[in-house]
Amino acid sequence: MIKYCIQNMKSPMGDIKVDLGTDYPLWMYVKKAIQDIEVINELGLYRIDDSSVTPFIHVINWKWNPHPSAEEIQHRRRETGDKVLTKSIGDYRLGILEFDVLCGARDKNKALEMDCVHNKMYIPIEDDQGRYLLDNIHYSDYQLVDKLLYPSGQNSITLKSLLPIKIKYEETHETSVDGYMISGDIGFVQIFTTMESILACFMHIPSPLCYLGVYPLLQFCDKVLDDKETYHYFKPLEDVEIYIKAHKEGCEKFKYVRSILVMACDIIRKHHPDTIDELHSSRWWIYKLSYYENIVEHRGACAEMHVARMLDTISAQILPIPDIDKRIMISLLKYCLQTEFDVNIFSYENKRLRHNEILSTIVTAEVSAKLKSMFKYGMLIKLKDMSQLVKFNPDLVLKKMHSLGTIHTAEFSNDLDYCQSLRYTLKGQLTAA
Repeated sequence: MIKYCIQNMKSPMGDIKVDLGTDYPLWMYVKKAIQDIEVINELGLYRIDDSSVTPFIHVINWKWNPHPSAEEIQHRRRETGDKVLTKSIGDYRLGILEFDVLCGARDKNKALEMDCVHNKMYIPIEDDQGRYLLDNIHYSDYQLVDKLLYPSGQNSITLKSLLPIKIKYEETHETSVDGYMISGDIGFVQIFTTMESILACFMHIPSPLCYLGVYPLLQFCDKVLDDKETYHYFKPLEDVEIYIKAHKEGCEKFKYVRSILVMACDIIRKHHPDTIDELHSSRWWIYKLSYYENIVEHRGACAEMHVARMLDTISAQILPIPDIDKRIMISLLKYCLQTEFDVNIFSYENKRLRHNEILSTIVTAEVSAKLKSMFKYGMLIKLKDMSQLVKFNPDLVLKKMHSLGTIHTAEFSNDLDYCQSLRYTLKGQLTAA
């Protein structure tokens, strides 16, 4: 009777077609995650002169060994004199991903020093049933539903990336010198634990208004011209002759233009440039927007570097947006500013099931932490510090898999017991209805 019922049971989700995409082997995702550490090369944009040396990292000499011998997966535990004690990591089904990290920094005389750090990482290999063999135990990996884009609170959205990109909007208004009031939304992006103005991520770029596509509808100037019939003039600072001229028809027609306008007024008031030249200076903004108070060369890393590390190449390939808008992090933020998102988060068309990719985020989080440590030094990072930071623990993935709870032992005695461990919810269906 039970067998008959199971055979004739109709699944309520049977008609839903989910595009699972292509789930590549885990080691391929790990390789892409490690390569993201090369974003440190962006520091080369901020050279003081042509003779200065900026830190760089290149990951080279990749080698994937899916069938290592038992001797190859032993690692050194302790070294005393001439005696070396090693310990096997157990009965695992895994491969070894080897790579070299070529890094360079400058010494106290600003001369280039280089080092090549060899790494190897143990990568679990799943069988045909999606199970991992770790320390003589078979584990099953849950298929996790990942939302590429979803609301995360009032007036905010989140995009999946190396770090979640949370963007929040607050409505505000500005008044022109003639008393004309304009309403707009100030966009904030969460960088680490603080919410920063999105516009701050663009001010290090020469001509940010051009990059954002609002010039000549919005312009920075140092005086009021005889064109008030066409433009409104806004003066963010009472004691500084800095104005933002806004095209009247453009502001009325485009919400995007109004949002850039109110954000520009807000960031000018917050950082208070003393002259129009400082407002136009990329170097001034790099200095002002640094996260570190140490008065060193370039004050460590600028805000753009912290933002850049949030965009990993794995997510960039999958995000369903134009390729030109996912090359670097600031181009993705530009896309967010220009787009009004209206997404049904409960539709399966906006979800995907991922398997190995979720495990690779163990490595992307580690890369992100290493980059954060490097950025605080900026151009002044020493080679000895960089060499330590580009060394990866071979057991990184193996150790984190358990602590993150992404794999579990299958504790059931037969097939009928297995369905008792499944959990489901109708909340999404009810909310969508």
